[in-house]
Amino acid sequence: MSASREKKQRQGDLAQGLTQKQRQELKEQQAAKRKAVLYTVIGVVIAVLVVILLVWHSGIFQRRATAVSVGGRNYNVNDVEYYFRSALAEEYYIGYYTGGATFDPSADLHTQYVDEEQTQSYYDYFMEQAISQLTEAAALENAAAEEGFTLSEEDKAAVEESINSTKTSAEENGYPNLESYLRANYGRYMTVSDYRTCVERDTLVNNYKTAYSDKQEVTEEDLETYYQENAASLDSYDYRYIAIEGAAPSTTDEEGNTVEATEEEKQAAMDAAKAKADEFAAAVEAAEDKSAAFGELAPDYVAESSKETYANDPDYSLQTGTVGSSLNSNFSEWLQDDARTAGDVTVIEGTSSYYVVLFLDRYRNEDPTVDIRHILIKAELTQEDDPATEDVDESTVPTQEALDAAKAEAERLLSEWESGDKTAESFGALAEANSDDTGSSSNGGLYEQVSRGDMFDAFDAWIFDESRQAGDTTLVENPQSGQQGWHVIYFQDWNNPVWKITSDSSIRSQRLSDWVTSLTDGLEAVQGSGTKYVGE
Repeated sequence: MSASREKKQRQGDLAQGLTQKQRQELKEQQAAKRKAVLYTVIGVVIAVLVVILLVWHSGIFQRRATAVSVGGRNYNVNDVEYYFRSALAEEYYIGYYTGGATFDPSADLHTQYVDEEQTQSYYDYFMEQAISQLTEAAALENAAAEEGFTLSEEDKAAVEESINSTKTSAEENGYPNLESYLRANYGRYMTVSDYRTCVERDTLVNNYKTAYSDKQEVTEEDLETYYQENAASLDSYDYRYIAIEGAAPSTTDEEGNTVEATEEEKQAAMDAAKAKADEFAAAVEAAEDKSAAFGELAPDYVAESSKETYANDPDYSLQTGTVGSSLNSNFSEWLQDDARTAGDVTVIEGTSSYYVVLFLDRYRNEDPTVDIRHILIKAELTQEDDPATEDVDESTVPTQEALDAAKAEAERLLSEWESGDKTAESFGALAEANSDDTGSSSNGGLYEQVSRGDMFDAFDAWIFDESRQAGDTTLVENPQSGQQGWHVIYFQDWNNPVWKITSDSSIRSQRLSDWVTSLTDGLEAVQGSGTKYVGE
């Protein structure tokens, strides 16, 4: 007989020897023991479920889920969110600054549509852009890895600077920490670690593209060929124009409510503007010196609020050296027509006005641009506004004493530079430490490819003096409102004319685009289970 059978036999014999009461107590003990085991198992299961729920709500499962796979790389929810939210923010702010956002980012993006036909929701639109960005990123990450292209120490420092800047934004906006700020802007599952990965990826692929563009060889023949194919947008134009308002004013009813003009009133206002524009154009056409007549007659035809400006400056309507790509879209086609000759005048209808335009000249501008560095020392504003002088706000005008102090500081900085190695780099270091120009101080005061007319007159006259040589320096006073003070200027070098710079940039950009397209051709992005968590 086996040991187990012997044990059962003994238990059976023992049970037969028990009284009825003892047998009942034994049954109750066995039942209690089974309940204890059951409750223990249930407790363990509940504990596991609680842990699972806590982990689930923490977002660990969601953010680790693969949302998109492309080019042999798997991208999680936060990788997609980074580009999804960036596309959303860009679309929103473009709309906001150009007449009102076209969607509500706080509402369900699945039920808001890009087009009137409602064929594509904003959710699908942003997802499409995010996947496109990740497809390109995957292709470039793979190509960079094959080439051995990695982040340099300088690149890593730039990543840290970017993250620190984000931390500053979080603090300035009242967030308790960086992660809460990131989740508010990049989705509920974003972490600092994932955000860093995204910034590093962005830095890598952008620098890799820049490196490819920089190593392209663009010859003079390439530039000339591009110019011949795009002369209309690369040439410079001299012309005059004014806008004659044709907008019908709104009115106010007895209760103070704004009443918009009727369609008939709007048409009548435009008809009146057209008649006025035709009259002005005819007067210019009849003049012996059309350009001079245009400037003299303009004050009689522009809006009341602009009459004084045009009257004080007869050349206010004159535009010189405007590059074709920067022309006003209302009349760019007319100006760029190869049939244009000096003295041509036209009237062109705009949205709520009529433009009268006088063509003067079209040419390829060979004037060089310049690269300069500067340090701006603003004069301190110490005065209070005097209510007795309504036409002047003294709080925005520095005293002569303040201007003299700014000049003394500019002279001190120039002297300090001259006592050193007198290099562009040492000047840049001074600019970073001392310049009040926030647009260039972090870049060593550097402005590249400056065109004639970009700066105020005195600044412009010095940097475009034909005798300028690399390393020249000077002091120039800035009289412009809000910028009053003194500049220390360092002339770094002459640069190519605008048409060459634009052509070079366009050629490199096209080659870069073609290269990226060749890398992404054939790559298919496959959406994974994590996609459903994007945009929550």
